[in-house]
Amino acid sequence: MNPIRLRMKAFGSYLHETEVDFTKLGEHPLFLITGATGGGKTTILDAMCFALYCRSTGGRRSWADMRSLGAPEEEETLVEFSFAYRGAVYRWFRSRKTYYSKRADAKKIKEVHECYRKNSQGAWQLLCSGSETRVRAEAEKLLGLTCEQFSQVVVLPQGDFLKLLLSSSLEKARLLQTLFATEKWDHLTRCMRDKASALHKQTGLNDSAQAAILSREEVKDLAALQEKCKALQADCAQAEKALAAAQNRQAACNRAYDLSARAASAYDFLQKREQEQQNAQKRAALAAQRAQQQQAALPQAQALREQAAKLREIAVSRQGALEAARRLDSLQKEIARLEAAAAQNKQQLQQAEQLQKEAQQHWQKGSAFIDGLNQKIEQIPALSAAVEQELHTNAAAAVAADLKPGCPCPVCGSLQHPHPTARSEKLAQLQQHQAEANQAVRTLQSAQKRLKALEQQRENARLRAEKARVVLTELSSSLAAKEASQKEIAAQMQGSESLADLEKAVRSLRQQASELEKRETQLRQSAADAQNAQAAAKAALEKAQADDIESRTQYQEAMAAFRAQPGVPQQTPRPDDTAARRERETAQQAAAELAGRAGHAAESLENAQHSCKQMEDIEKTGKKLKMRYEATGRLASLLSGKTSQRVPIQQFVLGIMLDDILSSANNLFSDLSGGRYRLLRKKTPAGGNALGGLDLAVLDAASGGERDVGTLSGGELFLASLSLAFGLSDVVQSYSGAVRLDALFIDEGFGSLDQETLDTAMGALLRLQKTGRTIGIISHVTELQTVMQKQIVVSRLPDGSSCIQIEGES
Repeated sequence: MNPIRLRMKAFGSYLHETEVDFTKLGEHPLFLITGATGGGKTTILDAMCFALYCRSTGGRRSWADMRSLGAPEEEETLVEFSFAYRGAVYRWFRSRKTYYSKRADAKKIKEVHECYRKNSQGAWQLLCSGSETRVRAEAEKLLGLTCEQFSQVVVLPQGDFLKLLLSSSLEKARLLQTLFATEKWDHLTRCMRDKASALHKQTGLNDSAQAAILSREEVKDLAALQEKCKALQADCAQAEKALAAAQNRQAACNRAYDLSARAASAYDFLQKREQEQQNAQKRAALAAQRAQQQQAALPQAQALREQAAKLREIAVSRQGALEAARRLDSLQKEIARLEAAAAQNKQQLQQAEQLQKEAQQHWQKGSAFIDGLNQKIEQIPALSAAVEQELHTNAAAAVAADLKPGCPCPVCGSLQHPHPTARSEKLAQLQQHQAEANQAVRTLQSAQKRLKALEQQRENARLRAEKARVVLTELSSSLAAKEASQKEIAAQMQGSESLADLEKAVRSLRQQASELEKRETQLRQSAADAQNAQAAAKAALEKAQADDIESRTQYQEAMAAFRAQPGVPQQTPRPDDTAARRERETAQQAAAELAGRAGHAAESLENAQHSCKQMEDIEKTGKKLKMRYEATGRLASLLSGKTSQRVPIQQFVLGIMLDDILSSANNLFSDLSGGRYRLLRKKTPAGGNALGGLDLAVLDAASGGERDVGTLSGGELFLASLSLAFGLSDVVQSYSGAVRLDALFIDEGFGSLDQETLDTAMGALLRLQKTGRTIGIISHVTELQTVMQKQIVVSRLPDGSSCIQIEGES
């Protein structure tokens, strides 16, 4: 990268728009950036870095830090940097401005971030725009360097490299790790340590599991647990043998109890059957006696049936008269209803006729009123002509009739009317008649609507009266027919009882017949029930006799089986099943206790065998875990630097990279020191707990041995740190994809050199400049101003801001 032009405004100490044209210094120049301390020399480097990455050198400051303090609020802060790189020309532009938003009624900030490349026709082509991160990413992609790496490679702050030269291994590791992105080795070390820690934890859990099993089984080790399993196996066999004997005893007691209980139950059942047979005999005798008594009452039931039949015949004969009386009563009620309806309808007819008469009168009055209106309307043409004639005859009187005080006269325009012409009485009468005729025109339409409504009322009244006449005629006809039927039925029932008497007589006859029939049914049902009860008692007696025979047979069989047992009483009619039950329960209890003991022994054996299997598996797993932990732990210790050399893997990798830096730096350092000094990396381990691998020493050809870099003089330390800075710049570029940055800026550090060392350093820089590099030195040393003709001079303006002037232009 070779700078071409830099433009700044309201940036740092450069309040006004300032431009630095590097092309005026020539191709690949060696130039000096000089000026008073704090004048803005380093700001030039910050502006280049800010244009590319939106951060100052080292990534330490942003927009708010770089804006000029004296800039007005509406002033735009901008930075623009053009440079050549790999045969192409690029331009990075960034700006920030505060503006007032009417919509939000607040101040807002607008930022612009853009980068361009000049095409073959010389026009700028947009590469990227938008957010600051997008444009920064484009710079990182093009140059292959982050902001921090760019600051270390392009801008060489000698003071920082002096610290790097004299720093410890750990401090060097922090810087080199950032430049060369060696975090993966630190990540690998942490992963290995975490894996070793996890394996150590698993090993501890494995040991804890073993201890828990041994504690649960109350043994010391696996051998003791195996011995416990053998002892429990013997106990289990002994318990199973005792259980088998107890179960045999239990089976014998169960059989003895079953036989005695069966025989005792058969005896009790036989006694019950004999009692049931005796009871059945008594019930059969009682049922036979009751059946005989009920049969004797059957002739009385036949007599009751005959009496009921006679009463029903009488009720049937009275039913015809009852039906006729009911029809007569219904006709009388219907005639009364029709008479009431006829009277009501007759009254409605009278009302309808009255309404029809009134509607006719109203219609006649309306017709007469409309005829009067029509007559007045017919007079309108004649009245209009008469009024017009009278107006021509007496115009002055007509004008005087419309005069009003304070209003101008339509003839003379005067507002005063002291002697108006007298009013014409004829004209007044004609105008009155004309107004009445006009009013008649307006009234005619509403009067016609009212007349039409009266016509509808008259028609409705007529229809209502006609309907009432038709209904009255129908009611009169129906009433006449009903009255004729009433007379006919009354003639048929001449001398009969009343309706209430007939209903009472028929109801009484039927009730008496029902009671006689009910008594007959009860007598016959009682006789049938008695016959059925006698048959059921006879069947029950037969069944009881058969059951008694069956029970006796079962008892004899059960007693024979009981007496066949050895040692039982032979003469007793009923065995003692209670004693047999007690013996059975004792045998069951003993068998249950032995079964519990056997089950407990089997469970203990199973648990011990399971624990033994667990212990064997855990021991195998533990051996594997210990082997893996030992291997992983050794590797983690090796990567962490816990060795005699005390060099972690990251330090080792960084040491290789540092060797490359020293190899490049020594090319320059050897020339600057006249072949006397070379930087080298210490190989001896660090003392105490400090990490090593990155400590530096200097090889002194004059003494023929190594010595600490801290023993160098101030000028020698400057030459060493300058050489280290150039070496680091070359190696970072080579490690960043063969990036070639042709511009280097050295920030201060020349003030500590004597004249001879300064001449030597300048000679080395000239040789580097001849290799095709642009080298800028930031310094206020007077000797450099004398030696270096090409200069960028930074000075102060009266308002305190900075300005730039280029001297020694090519």
